[in-house]
Amino acid sequence: MATFLRCLFGPQLLRLNLRPGLVTDYQAVTAERWGDTVITSVSVAARILLYASPIVFPWALRQGWITLTGDGALYVSKFLTGIGIVVAGALLLRTLGRVSNPAYTQFINVLSNATKDYTAASKRLISQYDFHFSAWPVDWDVRQQTGDQSKPLMYLSSTESNSLTKLPMDMLAWMLTHSFGISLVYPGSMALMKMLVEKPLIEGRTKLMLEQGGERFKVGTRDGNMIDTMFVDQRAKNSGSTLVICCEGNAGFYEIGIMATPITCGYSVLGWNHPGFYGSTGTPYPAQETRAVDAVMQFAINKLGFKVENIVVAGWSIGGYTSSWVAMNYPDIKGLVLDATFDDLLPLAVPRMPASMSGLVTRAVRNYINLNVGEQLSKYTGPVRLVRRAMDEMICTSEGELWSNRGNNLLISILTTRFPTLITPLALDTVTTLLYTPGALDMFEDKEMDEKFAEFVRENGNGSLERVGENLTEEEKGRMLSYLATRFMTDLNSSHCTPLPPHKFILPWDPSVESEFVTVDTSKGEEGEEEEEKEEAGE
Repeated sequence: MATFLRCLFGPQLLRLNLRPGLVTDYQAVTAERWGDTVITSVSVAARILLYASPIVFPWALRQGWITLTGDGALYVSKFLTGIGIVVAGALLLRTLGRVSNPAYTQFINVLSNATKDYTAASKRLISQYDFHFSAWPVDWDVRQQTGDQSKPLMYLSSTESNSLTKLPMDMLAWMLTHSFGISLVYPGSMALMKMLVEKPLIEGRTKLMLEQGGERFKVGTRDGNMIDTMFVDQRAKNSGSTLVICCEGNAGFYEIGIMATPITCGYSVLGWNHPGFYGSTGTPYPAQETRAVDAVMQFAINKLGFKVENIVVAGWSIGGYTSSWVAMNYPDIKGLVLDATFDDLLPLAVPRMPASMSGLVTRAVRNYINLNVGEQLSKYTGPVRLVRRAMDEMICTSEGELWSNRGNNLLISILTTRFPTLITPLALDTVTTLLYTPGALDMFEDKEMDEKFAEFVRENGNGSLERVGENLTEEEKGRMLSYLATRFMTDLNSSHCTPLPPHKFILPWDPSVESEFVTVDTSKGEEGEEEEEKEEAGE
């Protein structure tokens, strides 16, 4: 009976024998496969109904199908009863299939023992299986830790008015956000997306664990969500003492996301999935997003043992929101790398919706999905590196136009906040001309401004950079601002979703250090050394 109940409530098993050369996909028997198909179909139908609820429910009300009295109540009760019978039958069928499958019963016994006594040894045993992450025991929970109390959490709230005259519009904005709006902003949280990408995610996760030595963790947040994380420890390598925490895009997962680049560069890397993305629970609203990344940060400090000053936070696309939030709340991090990131969600959201909905979209974004990257970044004064994609099709307000790339606005925001004495209309015209010209960032060079800036830092220190433009002419301010733009931003001639090449993963510029810390593609270096050795040997 115990085995029957475990199989009834047990998770879906995906793979077993997660060891080099032994990996096999789990083969479900016919009964389990049919039961899973029915349950999945019902779940997908329910999700589609939820996304379409603003259209379906009013129509059903007009038809009289959804009422509490008369025929409407009878229809609803019959429908729900029928669905319940179908689901119950599917559950029973699936359970019988699992009980008759030795591979599943062996797995469920291993998982049961690990749940009762979760130790390093029992974790090694369950790590040989890939299964639905909901059943994975909790590895670390921020609610059970004292945390880093020296870093008060900062939340930048919306200043929108909540007057009674605007209440109806607020209600509509809330419905828009909580029905399908959040799924449009974060499509990776949709159940349909999870089904479409499950196979690549399984392959990516297996590769991280077997080829890179990755270890999977379940991390609990302050609001009770459980975050699926993957840690690749490379502290045995030269660059491995630096940890790169990766914040993925709105349809990105750590299994197939941006972790690959810093791993190739030799850094230790910690990836995590947004709330509601595959193994992580919750929904990616801003409050849940920030609590998730805070838990990941605390996990890195208190469990993995990294110092704040040895942590670099990297964000791609919408991951710039959580990345900049970390930087704002942990100002002593080693640096912040933002790839293909925008300054504010609103200018990107409004053009993608019908013009008649602009007011509603504005309220929905400002009140419920206010991803104000630029505003958060203005609270951080540490090293920052921006990577702008020259052919970015996602964060441009005008397709194919470099001037409309919101990465430009993010850079201008940084320069304006950090170097106010350089900001004049003429200086801004000079730097925007540089930014709007394809290829100009890579070709720009001004040794005189380089020397002037280095001299200013030597004489005044790194804490007085806001005064750097006090003794410069108008023309020199424009040149200095352009020079600083090249120090903060790297240009990449690619589209939004192209993986960042390792040689472009450059740690942020620190004005107090004369040289940049640039990562090296070690494979190319090894090839070069081999060629030199052959030449010396006369080959």
